[in-house]
Amino acid sequence: GVIEQHNTTNKNYRLINKQMEILDYKTPQEQRRLDIRFPLGVEDYVGLYPTNVCVVAGSPDAGKTALMLNLVHLNQERYPVHYFSSEMGQPELSGRIAMFRADGIDTSAWSMTAYSRSANFEDVIVPNAINIIDFLELTEALYVVNGILTKITNKLGTGIAIVAIQKKMGATLGRGQEFGLEKPRLYLSLDQGQMTIVKGKNWTKRNINPTNLHINYRIEDGYKFVPTTEWTWKEKYA
Repeated sequence: GVIEQHNTTNKNYRLINKQMEILDYKTPQEQRRLDIRFPLGVEDYVGLYPTNVCVVAGSPDAGKTALMLNLVHLNQERYPVHYFSSEMGQPELSGRIAMFRADGIDTSAWSMTAYSRSANFEDVIVPNAINIIDFLELTEALYVVNGILTKITNKLGTGIAIVAIQKKMGATLGRGQEFGLEKPRLYLSLDQGQMTIVKGKNWTKRNINPTNLHINYRIEDGYKFVPTTEWTWKEKYA
Protein backbone atom coordinates (compact mmCIF):
# COMPACT_ATOMS: atom_id res chain seq x y z
CA GLY A 1 0.00 0.00 0.00
CA VAL A 2 3.03 2.32 -0.05
CA ILE A 3 4.32 1.80 -3.61
CA GLU A 4 3.00 0.31 -6.82
CA GLN A 5 4.52 -0.64 -10.15
CA HIS A 6 4.88 2.29 -12.53
CA ASN A 7 2.26 2.09 -15.28
CA THR A 8 4.61 3.05 -18.14
CA THR A 9 8.22 2.46 -17.04
CA ASN A 10 9.28 -1.16 -16.66
CA LYS A 11 10.94 -2.18 -13.36
CA ASN A 12 10.13 1.19 -11.79
CA TYR A 13 7.75 1.90 -8.93
CA ARG A 14 5.84 4.96 -7.81
CA LEU A 15 5.02 6.18 -4.32
CA ILE A 16 1.28 6.07 -3.66
CA ASN A 17 0.16 9.57 -2.72
CA LYS A 18 -3.17 9.66 -0.90
CA GLN A 19 -3.10 13.36 0.01
CA MET A 20 -6.16 15.26 -1.20
CA GLU A 21 -7.53 18.76 -0.75
CA ILE A 22 -11.07 18.81 0.64
CA LEU A 23 -13.32 21.19 -1.30
CA ASP A 24 -15.70 23.17 0.91
CA TYR A 25 -18.60 23.46 -1.50
CA LYS A 26 -21.11 24.56 1.19
CA THR A 27 -19.42 27.85 2.06
CA PRO A 28 -20.18 30.57 -0.51
CA GLN A 29 -17.09 31.48 -2.48
CA GLU A 30 -16.47 34.79 -4.16
CA GLN A 31 -16.10 34.36 -7.93
CA ARG A 32 -13.09 36.64 -8.33
CA ARG A 33 -12.40 36.95 -12.04
CA LEU A 34 -9.02 38.49 -12.73
CA ASP A 35 -8.84 41.79 -14.59
CA ILE A 36 -6.79 40.37 -17.48
CA ARG A 37 -6.97 42.40 -20.69
CA PHE A 38 -6.27 41.15 -24.20
CA PRO A 39 -5.76 42.78 -27.57
CA LEU A 40 -9.03 42.79 -29.57
CA GLY A 41 -11.14 42.55 -26.39
CA VAL A 42 -11.11 38.80 -25.72
CA GLU A 43 -11.95 39.57 -22.06
CA ASP A 44 -15.38 40.82 -23.20
CA TYR A 45 -16.30 37.19 -23.88
CA VAL A 46 -14.02 34.97 -21.74
CA GLY A 47 -12.68 35.60 -18.25
CA LEU A 48 -9.70 34.11 -16.43
CA TYR A 49 -9.57 33.08 -12.78
CA PRO A 50 -6.66 32.21 -10.47
CA THR A 51 -4.84 28.98 -11.50
CA ASN A 52 -6.17 29.22 -15.08
CA VAL A 53 -4.05 28.42 -18.12
CA CYS A 54 -4.57 30.08 -21.50
CA VAL A 55 -3.03 28.66 -24.68
CA VAL A 56 -2.31 30.79 -27.75
CA ALA A 57 -1.72 28.63 -30.82
CA GLY A 58 -0.30 30.58 -33.74
CA SER A 59 1.03 29.81 -37.19
CA PRO A 60 4.34 31.37 -38.29
CA ASP A 61 4.15 35.18 -38.58
CA ALA A 62 0.60 35.27 -37.20
CA GLY A 63 1.66 37.58 -34.37
CA LYS A 64 2.16 35.27 -31.36
CA THR A 65 5.01 37.30 -29.86
CA ALA A 66 3.26 40.59 -30.64
CA LEU A 67 0.20 39.26 -28.80
CA MET A 68 2.25 38.12 -25.81
CA LEU A 69 4.03 41.47 -25.52
CA ASN A 70 0.69 43.26 -25.76
CA LEU A 71 -0.54 41.10 -22.88
CA VAL A 72 2.45 42.27 -20.85
CA HIS A 73 1.82 45.91 -21.73
CA LEU A 74 -1.91 45.76 -20.96
CA ASN A 75 -1.59 44.01 -17.59
CA GLN A 76 1.76 44.87 -15.99
CA GLU A 77 0.43 47.88 -14.08
CA ARG A 78 -2.04 45.70 -12.13
CA TYR A 79 -0.17 42.40 -11.75
CA PRO A 80 3.45 41.24 -11.56
CA VAL A 81 4.32 39.79 -14.98
CA HIS A 82 7.09 37.27 -15.74
CA TYR A 83 7.92 36.72 -19.41
CA PHE A 84 9.81 33.62 -20.55
CA SER A 85 11.24 33.76 -24.08
CA SER A 86 12.51 30.62 -25.79
CA GLU A 87 13.74 32.38 -28.95
CA MET A 88 14.62 36.02 -28.40
CA GLY A 89 17.82 37.22 -26.83
CA GLN A 90 18.15 40.56 -25.08
CA PRO A 91 18.78 42.69 -28.23
CA GLU A 92 15.77 41.29 -30.11
CA LEU A 93 13.46 41.62 -27.11
CA SER A 94 14.59 45.21 -26.58
CA GLY A 95 13.86 45.93 -30.24
CA ARG A 96 10.36 44.47 -30.03
CA ILE A 97 9.53 46.46 -26.91
CA ALA A 98 10.92 49.64 -28.50
CA MET A 99 8.18 49.38 -31.15
CA PHE A 100 5.65 50.44 -28.52
CA ARG A 101 7.28 53.88 -28.41
CA ALA A 102 5.10 54.72 -31.41
CA ASP A 103 2.27 55.10 -28.87
CA GLY A 104 4.45 57.07 -26.47
CA ILE A 105 5.22 54.06 -24.28
CA ASP A 106 8.87 54.28 -23.28
CA THR A 107 10.84 51.14 -22.47
CA SER A 108 11.56 52.48 -18.98
CA ALA A 109 7.82 52.22 -18.20
CA TRP A 110 7.83 48.43 -18.53
CA SER A 111 7.88 46.57 -15.22
CA MET A 112 7.86 42.93 -16.34
CA THR A 113 10.74 40.60 -15.52
CA ALA A 114 12.02 38.81 -18.63
CA TYR A 115 13.98 35.56 -18.84
CA SER A 116 15.53 33.32 -21.48
CA ARG A 117 14.03 29.86 -21.01
CA SER A 118 13.09 27.05 -23.40
CA ALA A 119 12.08 24.00 -21.32
CA ASN A 120 10.87 22.74 -17.92
CA PHE A 121 8.84 25.85 -17.29
CA GLU A 122 7.13 24.24 -14.28
CA ASP A 123 10.45 24.61 -12.44
CA VAL A 124 10.51 28.39 -12.79
CA ILE A 125 6.84 29.42 -12.68
CA VAL A 126 6.34 32.38 -10.33
CA PRO A 127 3.27 31.80 -8.13
CA ASN A 128 0.62 34.48 -7.75
CA ALA A 129 1.65 36.31 -10.91
CA ILE A 130 1.05 36.35 -14.65
CA ASN A 131 3.46 33.92 -16.31
CA ILE A 132 3.82 34.36 -20.07
CA ILE A 133 5.61 31.58 -21.95
CA ASP A 134 6.68 32.53 -25.49
CA PHE A 135 6.80 29.80 -26.58
CA LEU A 136 6.44 26.14 -25.47
CA GLU A 137 8.57 23.98 -27.75
CA LEU A 138 7.20 20.44 -28.11
CA THR A 139 10.07 18.19 -29.13
CA GLU A 140 8.77 14.93 -27.59
CA ALA A 141 5.63 12.96 -28.34
CA LEU A 142 2.93 15.56 -28.82
CA TYR A 143 0.51 13.95 -26.38
CA VAL A 144 2.73 15.05 -23.46
CA VAL A 145 1.50 18.65 -23.84
CA ASN A 146 -1.38 18.03 -21.41
CA GLY A 147 1.05 16.76 -18.79
CA ILE A 148 3.27 19.82 -19.25
CA LEU A 149 0.32 22.20 -18.89
CA THR A 150 -0.84 20.30 -15.78
CA LYS A 151 2.58 20.68 -14.16
CA ILE A 152 2.52 24.41 -14.91
CA THR A 153 -1.00 24.71 -13.43
CA ASN A 154 0.10 23.04 -10.20
CA LYS A 155 2.72 25.77 -9.62
CA LEU A 156 0.54 28.83 -10.25
CA GLY A 157 -0.89 29.48 -6.79
CA THR A 158 -3.34 32.32 -7.41
CA GLY A 159 -1.62 33.28 -10.66
CA ILE A 160 -2.17 32.35 -14.29
CA ALA A 161 -0.10 31.18 -17.24
CA ILE A 162 -0.49 32.23 -20.86
CA VAL A 163 1.36 29.76 -23.08
CA ALA A 164 2.13 30.19 -26.78
CA ILE A 165 2.59 27.14 -29.01
CA GLN A 166 3.20 26.69 -32.71
CA LYS A 167 0.60 25.45 -35.17
CA LYS A 168 0.43 24.69 -38.87
CA MET A 169 -0.96 27.39 -41.15
CA GLY A 170 -4.65 26.76 -41.72
CA ALA A 171 -5.01 24.37 -38.77
CA THR A 172 -7.27 25.23 -35.85
CA LEU A 173 -5.25 23.55 -33.09
CA GLY A 174 -1.58 23.90 -32.27
CA ARG A 175 1.02 21.20 -31.76
CA GLY A 176 -0.38 18.54 -29.48
CA GLN A 177 -3.76 18.87 -31.17
CA GLU A 178 -6.67 17.89 -28.88
CA PHE A 179 -4.28 16.93 -26.07
CA GLY A 180 -3.52 20.63 -25.69
CA LEU A 181 -7.22 21.45 -25.31
CA GLU A 182 -7.82 19.57 -22.06
CA LYS A 183 -6.22 21.86 -19.46
CA PRO A 184 -6.66 25.45 -20.73
CA ARG A 185 -9.74 27.43 -19.74
CA LEU A 186 -9.11 29.65 -22.78
CA TYR A 187 -7.62 28.49 -26.09
CA LEU A 188 -6.98 31.04 -28.82
CA SER A 189 -5.94 30.29 -32.40
CA LEU A 190 -4.10 32.86 -34.57
CA ASP A 191 -3.81 32.38 -38.32
CA GLN A 192 -3.50 34.69 -41.33
CA GLY A 193 -4.89 37.77 -39.61
CA GLN A 194 -7.69 35.99 -37.76
CA MET A 195 -8.13 35.18 -34.07
CA THR A 196 -10.54 32.42 -33.03
CA ILE A 197 -11.73 31.50 -29.55
CA VAL A 198 -11.50 27.72 -29.88
CA LYS A 199 -12.37 27.14 -26.22
CA GLY A 200 -13.65 29.57 -23.61
CA LYS A 201 -14.97 28.00 -20.41
CA ASN A 202 -15.61 31.09 -18.26
CA TRP A 203 -18.21 33.10 -20.14
CA THR A 204 -18.12 36.82 -19.39
CA LYS A 205 -21.64 37.27 -20.74
CA ARG A 206 -23.92 34.54 -19.46
CA ASN A 207 -26.02 34.27 -22.62
CA ILE A 208 -23.15 34.40 -25.15
CA ASN A 209 -21.22 31.20 -25.86
CA PRO A 210 -17.77 32.41 -26.98
CA THR A 211 -16.72 29.13 -28.59
CA ASN A 212 -15.90 29.65 -32.28
CA LEU A 213 -16.12 33.41 -32.11
CA HIS A 214 -13.55 34.95 -34.43
CA ILE A 215 -12.31 38.36 -35.46
CA ASN A 216 -10.01 39.52 -38.27
CA TYR A 217 -7.12 41.86 -37.59
CA ARG A 218 -3.99 43.40 -39.00
CA ILE A 219 -0.79 44.23 -37.15
CA GLU A 220 0.51 47.77 -37.55
CA ASP A 221 4.02 48.99 -36.66
CA GLY A 222 5.00 45.44 -35.73
CA TYR A 223 2.98 45.34 -32.51
CA LYS A 224 -0.46 46.99 -32.72
CA PHE A 225 -3.51 44.73 -33.22
CA VAL A 226 -6.09 46.58 -35.29
CA PRO A 227 -9.49 44.84 -35.78
CA THR A 228 -10.79 44.78 -39.33
CA THR A 229 -14.11 43.03 -38.52
CA GLU A 230 -16.42 42.57 -35.54
CA TRP A 231 -16.47 39.39 -33.45
CA THR A 232 -18.71 36.83 -35.21
CA TRP A 233 -19.31 33.09 -35.03
CA LYS A 234 -17.91 30.70 -37.59
CA GLU A 235 -20.92 28.52 -36.89
CA LYS A 236 -24.24 29.54 -35.46
CA TYR A 237 -24.95 28.26 -31.97
CA ALA A 238 -28.43 27.59 -30.67
